[in-house]
Amino acid sequence: MPTQERFQGNYIQWLGSEFKKINLVAAMIWFFGIGFQTALLVTNPITWQAIITYLATVVGLGCTVYMMVGAPINGLLGLISVFGFVTVNLFAHHWWSVIDQLIFACAIDIPLMMKWRTWGEDFGAKVRKLHLKGWMVTIAAILVEWIILFQVARILKDSQPAVDSLVLSFGATASVLCVMHVSNTYTLWLAEDVVNVVLWFYALKDGYSPSALPMLVSTLMYTATAVYGQFFSIWHKAGNANSEVAKA
Repeated sequence: MPTQERFQGNYIQWLGSEFKKINLVAAMIWFFGIGFQTALLVTNPITWQAIITYLATVVGLGCTVYMMVGAPINGLLGLISVFGFVTVNLFAHHWWSVIDQLIFACAIDIPLMMKWRTWGEDFGAKVRKLHLKGWMVTIAAILVEWIILFQVARILKDSQPAVDSLVLSFGATASVLCVMHVSNTYTLWLAEDVVNVVLWFYALKDGYSPSALPMLVSTLMYTATAVYGQFFSIWHKAGNANSEVAKA
């Protein structure tokens, strides 16, 4: 797995080099998402909440496509999108989704912005893969988190306590694995995205959030990036390569 050298230029030059790292699949997903979200924006009443949702979904999708190609600029894009997603989830009374966004920002986005010059160093060598024992611990942690968060969500009158608490259980655990450079984080993000699709489907069905449709479309796009990340990304390749080396 090739390693990435420490970037030697300034921050503006780094931004330019990072934006160029997008590949064809990532670009297709992002531009399709932008087009779809733009169509939803202009064909519905344009309110301040609609604009915030639009910006959050467009920038947030950019974060995920750059993450799946292993580009640290996803930290900057993710942090920008967090403000919008927190606002949208607050108005939808998805309390645990708000916390999930804040955890993601603190665990991944902010550290990536602080280590923009060095984060990619030896990326391939640092990525590893969970095996049976690691999966057992991970699954047990998610189940315990879900049980506890569900009970609290009911007390806080979350709009979808069972589903929203599962979003945070998967999301928080995935963020921890990402910090540890574990490639299986995409398995959990894929699971979280599927749960998010359910969350926003019910928000659309029950009509308690004007942002439900664009958020549902956004989560479907996120699911596409997670599928790519799970099976084809630099994370997947590095994890498999290092796993084979460990066995040798």
